[in-house]
Amino acid sequence: MLRRAGASSVDLVALVAVALHPFSLYVVLLLYWGDLIAGTIRQTCQTFLAAPRETYSPTEPPAISRNGDPNPLRFLQPKLGTVQPVGWLPPIAVHNLKPGLVAVLSVSLTALGVALTTTLVDPPFVVRSWPTIAFFTGGGLAIVATHTWAFRRFVRSERPPVTTGLPTRLWVGTLVLALPVVAVDTVHAGAAFDPSTGFAAVALVLVVGRVAYATRRDGPPTGADSFALPASTDSPNERFRADRRAVRVAGAIDGLVPRIEWDVLNVSARLAAIFVVSAGAFVAAYVGGPTALVVVGIGVAFVVVATAFALAGVAHFELAFGAMEYQLHDDELVAYDTRLDAVQWRVPLDAIENVSVDRGFWTSPPGTDAATVTLDRTDLAVERSPYGYYRQTLAYVQTPECVANRLQQATTR
Repeated sequence: MLRRAGASSVDLVALVAVALHPFSLYVVLLLYWGDLIAGTIRQTCQTFLAAPRETYSPTEPPAISRNGDPNPLRFLQPKLGTVQPVGWLPPIAVHNLKPGLVAVLSVSLTALGVALTTTLVDPPFVVRSWPTIAFFTGGGLAIVATHTWAFRRFVRSERPPVTTGLPTRLWVGTLVLALPVVAVDTVHAGAAFDPSTGFAAVALVLVVGRVAYATRRDGPPTGADSFALPASTDSPNERFRADRRAVRVAGAIDGLVPRIEWDVLNVSARLAAIFVVSAGAFVAAYVGGPTALVVVGIGVAFVVVATAFALAGVAHFELAFGAMEYQLHDDELVAYDTRLDAVQWRVPLDAIENVSVDRGFWTSPPGTDAATVTLDRTDLAVERSPYGYYRQTLAYVQTPECVANRLQQATTR
């Protein structure tokens, strides 16, 4: 009962506004809009802190797409294990970074919608006047308290994984709710009649409907034990590590010119950035003419965009491959992430048919001696990118020819 009352505090402020404010529908819509924006920010934080996925196969991708998830952070999706940056927050699963960044984009789009809307509307009241300031202050405090309490409850609970109910696209609702705000503002500005009574009735229906919906809504889903691969009981005979410098160089290359793997063309974000910069350059040249300042600005913009993609690629590959250690045991090869302290995948030696060294633009970074050792596995159900690549390669290892020869010897004994 106390939880229901706390969650309905915003509705209580809205109900009082219906009774006392002369422009109640306008105020109610703004309160609910602020509540939805706060919910979007809270859901963004919760997406990063969601529980690890409940089920996971070491050989097959989750049901995201036929070949796994071909997004720009594709090599983070197969990762197992968690990190805990601070003690007062729960551990963070690395594969939550991708949906978390999608949620950050949602907040950015929400901010854009708020900015555009606030430039269009002209409220029929003074925000700092009484009683408007009282409703917005009370509603703002209720919004902050409600979502702070909900976030703390989420952190202390058995958190659900992202795929079972943490929406990351609430920005659609925030943009949609901006439309009635603009519509009500337009009516108040141009109507030849007083719409206050009719709008108050609409506001009352809106508040009652929201309270009824919140009362009947089920509680948040809960998570389950996360998937983990057990560590080997015996000590490895040999360990092969990734070359950290080669990993970073490869990440910068992939950030600028992403590898085309089979039917996955991972260039949409780069094309979008080039389009945005080119469109801005066209507008600047049209308005100010092709001056030296415009040319320099275009060049700087492209350098900034390229640097941002390169740094993102470095961070992506460092998290995916930088701390990898490949442990050779008597009967299996184990891929172990020393940063996450978790086994990522394993393969029996008798399931390896052939071992080869792959030297190429993406697999053997220029200026380094590292390369990618590829395994031909008979037990790998999915060989296509990015999951197959992740689980059938020893990416950017030091002395790759020696590693390949050692693995070939171990598999032909």
